[in-house]
Amino acid sequence: MTACSKIEDFASAAMIRLVAAGLLRQGISVPFRPPVGARVSRTAKRELLEAIIAEHGRIAILKIADAARDMPPEPVAQALLKAKSVSDLLDRWRRLEKFSHGRHEVLVENLGEAGFGLHHHARAGHAPPSEAETLLVMGLLTVLTEIVVSAPFELNTEEGRGLRHSGKWREPAAFGPDQRFILSGAPCVSPPAKAPELSRMDIVDTARRHLAADPLRRWTLTDLAAEVGASQRTLQRRLTENATSFSRLIAETRLQTAATHLCGPLAPGLAEIGFLSGYSDQAHFTRSFTRLVGTTPSAYRADFG
Repeated sequence: MTACSKIEDFASAAMIRLVAAGLLRQGISVPFRPPVGARVSRTAKRELLEAIIAEHGRIAILKIADAARDMPPEPVAQALLKAKSVSDLLDRWRRLEKFSHGRHEVLVENLGEAGFGLHHHARAGHAPPSEAETLLVMGLLTVLTEIVVSAPFELNTEEGRGLRHSGKWREPAAFGPDQRFILSGAPCVSPPAKAPELSRMDIVDTARRHLAADPLRRWTLTDLAAEVGASQRTLQRRLTENATSFSRLIAETRLQTAATHLCGPLAPGLAEIGFLSGYSDQAHFTRSFTRLVGTTPSAYRADFG
């Protein structure tokens, strides 16, 4: 098995568990056992989705995504759902795609008030996704968006054919590999409540807790200061007084998150750990962890896991 095939499996396994839950939710018998581990055959997944369309229509694939609201906590899903906006969610999805090294990816175009243009296409050198694969991804992104913003969203083809409206799916017509979709609805989530004022001693510890609660977020100093209820200048001053900095806090949080996962009794794969810890890709994870710890993530897990 190649390195790429090994690290693409965690996202695929999570998707198959969603498929199983989505079929059960529709009263459709599940012809397989949802995987607990990380090995999933892409060919088997594709054949399963095609069989669902043949027997129950394309809408059954879209309805699978509704199960995302009821499934037991999945680490990857939880990391995605901590997004603060639609743009943040789509950015997290793209970062997940980088780690999964899958054959397909979603190109995102910000259309302003019109929403977001989405195109599920093949990476260079690979065959295009099937209708079923594209519907599954588009359906899931739509439902995840609705969960993040707590409001219904619409999914339409670029030509205006509706797939989702007012929280309900519609049977889509056949489409080709170049089909583009428009995701539109509420522009953003409600602004968070103002953080309470903190004492001098609490600011840095509180900053660490916020970073640890969502290491996947693309934190800025402005964001972190707002979360702890301090000005940027005050936060920087407190960090300096504690012999640290914003960038060091970020690096420490990613490292601690990764180390915790690596030492866990049911540790996920290295790619999933890197994604959940907030690294940009697998190379970034390995390089940063090795530089700070002095050993690779895999060697660290072998020694302490």
